[in-house]
Amino acid sequence: MTFKFAGARAQVCKFCKFLVARTDRGLATVGKVADLVELPSPLALGVLGRWGQQRFEVEGRVQLDREGAPGAPWQEFFVGFPETGDWTWIAFAQGRWYATRAVPNPPPLPGIHQLRPGMQINLGQLGAFTVAEVGRRRVVSAEGELPQVARPGAVTPYADLGGPNGAFGTIDYGDGAGVPTQLFLGRQFDPQTIRLDSGQPLEMPQAQAGAVDCPNCGGSLPLVAPGTTERVVCKYCGTTSDVKEHGKLLQAIGQAPRPPVEPYVPLGKEGQLRGNKVICIGFVVRGCTVDGERYRWREYLLYAGPTLAYFWLIEEEGRWQLVTTVGPGDVQVQGSSAVYRGQHYTLKQSVQAQVEYVIGEFYWKVEIGEAVQATEYSGPGGNVSVESGQGEINTSFCQPMDGKELALAFGLPPPPAAFGGGALASFGGDSGSGSSFGVGRILVWAIVVLVVILLLAVGECGDGSSGTSGGIYVGPGFGGK
Repeated sequence: MTFKFAGARAQVCKFCKFLVARTDRGLATVGKVADLVELPSPLALGVLGRWGQQRFEVEGRVQLDREGAPGAPWQEFFVGFPETGDWTWIAFAQGRWYATRAVPNPPPLPGIHQLRPGMQINLGQLGAFTVAEVGRRRVVSAEGELPQVARPGAVTPYADLGGPNGAFGTIDYGDGAGVPTQLFLGRQFDPQTIRLDSGQPLEMPQAQAGAVDCPNCGGSLPLVAPGTTERVVCKYCGTTSDVKEHGKLLQAIGQAPRPPVEPYVPLGKEGQLRGNKVICIGFVVRGCTVDGERYRWREYLLYAGPTLAYFWLIEEEGRWQLVTTVGPGDVQVQGSSAVYRGQHYTLKQSVQAQVEYVIGEFYWKVEIGEAVQATEYSGPGGNVSVESGQGEINTSFCQPMDGKELALAFGLPPPPAAFGGGALASFGGDSGSGSSFGVGRILVWAIVVLVVILLLAVGECGDGSSGTSGGIYVGPGFGGK
């Protein structure tokens, strides 16, 4: 076995599938890797190209999944630059490309148990970062040459970090058996800066809108984004299924309740929204309880292709918001306020938002009862939303949208001013949103109560009758239809 790249410390034998580490004492087997999962990508072992002015070659790749979520792996590519001996990791997630590399001699790093999503850590001259996710993962499979990686099947703790302007990082806490804690830093990058020798652009291939059959009722369910979809909820019978083998098979895991309301934007409906071609692929109803009263709102997941990935639409009592995911490092929470792009946003509300109903396809394993702590801050141009739960934090920016614009974008009749079923809040999906818990509805009830008190008072001051003949006129602003 030979190593052609100096930065590689391990290699997967293409014959026996064992991961072999290069040590001071020679070669040592680490463990056998599983077969690779078919994950589509323009990158592959041996692919050549140019990144700016530098030549590169894909030397290896590793496939990983999260503890507790087997069958939903992602992959990272080990890319070497032969002219300089440098290397980097490249990964693709939710429509964004990231490049990171190990930091030599990093500053003292906090222990995994000291971290929680949303907290900020200072890495000295490297800058301040926000903890985006804390979790555990394992190596599923690998191929080619690699730097130090955990032994196959070993579960390793990690923390993902977000910094301003697309900065990104990971603290890898090692496998406890030779791979030490390492800090990887880098950033999101524009795929157009890379040119592959094949001429193929560096973007995830546009998934063909195939279909799978519901394992319960047999209904045909189109999959718009099979490469990133993890869970599908049947729109016919409500059966919840996990996606296996990336769009080739559904495995039923339960059944959702029937819809409380029909979505305004139907699943599968295509539109042109603010210059982006989108298709509605998911619908969620979420709610929260405040002072004993239940508030609900509706959310629509829009797929915008392999580059822009996803948007959310939030519907709350006839009001609409367009929600765009932003990096956690671009939002700095400071007490009761937040700073986003240099602008200050004031705390508006914080509630525990729960999923009550869901249909469609989603890029995470959504389920009924899933809860997050949703906090919103209001300020210039809209609301900043911060949602934390299940070991991670998601941040987004929510902009008001006129119902007429939405109707035009999807070729639909104008949306209703509101829908029944109780007052709504507007925190949204995996992205978040914001509202004022149906202030208009509360105001109407306050006026009604005031009128009733006034009627009773007048009746008591009259001739001792029931008060119905006192000739009180209730004007159009206080009653009737």
